[in-house]
Amino acid sequence: MKNLLSLTSLDKAQINHILEIAGQMRRIVLSSFKKGPQLAGKVVAGVWNKPCASSTGVSLATAYLSGTALPVFGTEEPLEHCQLFDDMGVNTVVVSCENDNLAKSFAAKARCSVVNGGSGRYDPIGVLANLLALSVKADGLGNLSVLAVGNRDANKVDELIHCLQLFNSTLVWYLPADDFVTRRRGIVLDNAVAAFSGVDAVVDLGLSAYSDPVKYYGTAGGILQDYLERARLNCPLLGSRKVVDNIGVKDYEYSIAAERETCYVAVAMAVLYLLND
Repeated sequence: MKNLLSLTSLDKAQINHILEIAGQMRRIVLSSFKKGPQLAGKVVAGVWNKPCASSTGVSLATAYLSGTALPVFGTEEPLEHCQLFDDMGVNTVVVSCENDNLAKSFAAKARCSVVNGGSGRYDPIGVLANLLALSVKADGLGNLSVLAVGNRDANKVDELIHCLQLFNSTLVWYLPADDFVTRRRGIVLDNAVAAFSGVDAVVDLGLSAYSDPVKYYGTAGGILQDYLERARLNCPLLGSRKVVDNIGVKDYEYSIAAERETCYVAVAMAVLYLLND
C-alpha cells in the first residue's frame, strides 16, 4: 500500500489487516512507554487548515513510532505545499482539505506516500478509528446495525457504509425530513424513534452550523436518552460523551468517545507503518 486516500477502494482483507495492526499499535498508545522503532529516520509532514484532532493524532502517532512529525497549518496553497514537502524528500504527506481531488491529484505524481487526513467526502483514518473502537466494544464488526445521526461529519458516511457492508453489517442514517442540504446516501430514515429502535451502536456525526439540534437529537443539549434506550442494551455511542434525560445533560455510561481517540492514534500508527514498511 503506497497511499491511503479512501477506504472505498479497499477490500475486507485490507481493512482487517490495518485494524489488526492498529490493535497491536494501541498497546503502545495505552502503555506508559510510548516508543516503537518503526518510523525511526522517517519524516511525516502534514497540511491542515488549523490544529485539530486529526493533526494531533498523526503527530502523536509519528512520535510514538520514533519518527519526525512536521505539521503545517493554514497555508493558502495546500497543493503547492504538499509538492514542496515531496520535493524536499519527506517520506509521507498527510493532507486535509475540503477538496476531494487534492489528495488524489497530488498522490498521482508524488514520490512520497500520501494519506487523506480528511476531505469533503472521505476520512479514512477517522472511519477506521470508529471501526476499531466499535470492534473492541462489540467483539467484532460482523452483523451489526449501526445508526449515524447528525450532518456535520458526513464525510464518514460513504466509507462507513462500504466497510460495514464488508462485514455483513448495516449503516442507517437518521436525518430529519426538512434537512434539504445534506446529500443523502445509503439507508436514510426521517423518524427518530424508528431509526434508534434496536440498533447495536450509534455514531454522532455532530451538527453543521445553523442546524437545529432538537430536530436531530430530540433536545438542544444532545441526544435524548429516551432515544438511546430504544437501541440495544448498553448501546455504545461514538462521537459524544453526553446524553440528555428529563433532568438535564449527563455523562453517558456507554460512550466510547475516549476509546475512539486512542484508536485514532493507533490507526494512524498502523497506516504510517504500512506505508513506510
